[in-house]
Amino acid sequence: MGVRPSMFKLEAPDDLSLILDALLIPPPAEGRGRQQASGVLTAEGAMVENAISWSTSSEPVNATPAMPAPDEITPLAGTWMFGGVLYGHFGHFITESFARAWALDEIRGKIEGILFTPKQTSGNLEGTLKALRPLMDILGLDVPVRCITTPTRVDQLYVPRQGVGMNDLTTGSRKFRDFVNARSGATVEPEGDPRIYISRSLLPPGRGGLIGESLLEQYLVDEGYHLFHPQKHSAAVQIARYKAARDIITVDCSPLHMLAYVGNSAQRVGILTRRSMDFAPSFIRQLEAFKGITAFEVNTLVRDWVPGRSLRPGRGSFGEMDFPRTWQILRERGMISSDTPWPALTDEQREADLTRLNTLHDLTFYPLDGNLALQEKKTVAKAV
Repeated sequence: MGVRPSMFKLEAPDDLSLILDALLIPPPAEGRGRQQASGVLTAEGAMVENAISWSTSSEPVNATPAMPAPDEITPLAGTWMFGGVLYGHFGHFITESFARAWALDEIRGKIEGILFTPKQTSGNLEGTLKALRPLMDILGLDVPVRCITTPTRVDQLYVPRQGVGMNDLTTGSRKFRDFVNARSGATVEPEGDPRIYISRSLLPPGRGGLIGESLLEQYLVDEGYHLFHPQKHSAAVQIARYKAARDIITVDCSPLHMLAYVGNSAQRVGILTRRSMDFAPSFIRQLEAFKGITAFEVNTLVRDWVPGRSLRPGRGSFGEMDFPRTWQILRERGMISSDTPWPALTDEQREADLTRLNTLHDLTFYPLDGNLALQEKKTVAKAV
C-alpha cells in the first residue's frame, strides 16, 4: 500500500495521473461519518495519492480501502476521470466535489465522463446527480457523470489532484483558478440589483442563521439592499445576481464560494460572523485569490445560540450580534450611509425570535456559554 501523506499542498508537479486497470472503490455500505475507506487503487492494490480527498490541508476525507475479492469487481470499459467524493450539500459540492474539474481542460475529448464515489452508498444518488446537473453544467463540469456504488475496475482512469478545498485550501491551485475564471458561469450575463443581502431567513430547519435577522433585513432594505434567497433560484439566476451586485452583505455561508467563482474585482463584500468559528478569513482569502474582491469580516457576535445542549456552535446554530457595532462597521466601510445607529436587540425581540425558532425546529435553543457552564458544573460534581 502507498504511504498516505500527512499534509496536502495545492500545487504539485504530478497533479494528473493515468492509472491502467484502476480499481475504484466506494465506501462500505455500513460506512458512516466524515471519513470513509474509499478511493482509487492501482491494479496491485496501492492507494493512488491523487485520489485522496482533503477537507483541509491536514484532514483527509478518504482512507485506503481494502482490496476487493475478484468476484466483487465490476468491469468498466473506456477512459474516465475520477471526480472525488460526491456531496449533495451545495457548499461541499462546489468546493470538494468540483475540486478536480480543472483537469477537463487537459483531457476533454479523451474521456467518457467522470466517476465519483459517494460520501455514503445509501441514499438517492441518481436523484442527487439529477439535481446537481444544471449546477455542474454552468460551472463547467459539462460531461457525463456517474457515481460508483460497487468496486469497479476501469480500463483507464485519469486521477487529477484536488484543486480546492475548505478552510486553508479555499484559495485553490493555479490550474483550478484558471479553469473557474474561464468557464464557471461564463455563459451567464449579469442581471439584478446593485446591492444584495444574501438572506438565511427562509431556509428550512437545521440550517442556522442570525437572531433577529428580520430586523437586519429591514435595516438593509432601508439602505437600498435587495433581499436575495439563493435556494429559491436556479444556479443561473444566482450567478446572474452575484455578477450584477456591487455591494454584497451576507453571513459566513456557502454562497460565498459561488461568488468567488463568478464575481468581479469591483465588488465589496461584508461578511457577518454568525457563529464563533473562524470561517470568515478563509472566505476573504478565496474572494481575493479568485477575483480580487474586497471583502471584510464584521465580527460583532455577542452569543451563540445552539440547539439543545450542544457544546459547540455549528451548522444549525444561531448567532446574536451587536446591532449598533454592526451598523458602525458597515458605515465605516461605506456599505451603508444612515446616520442613525441601529438599535440594540431588546430582550423582547430576542425572546420572540427564539420562540419562533424553537417552534420551527421543534426543539429549544440555549446559549452556548450557559451549556458550557452547565457541563463544567457537572464535571466538577463528578470529580467531587
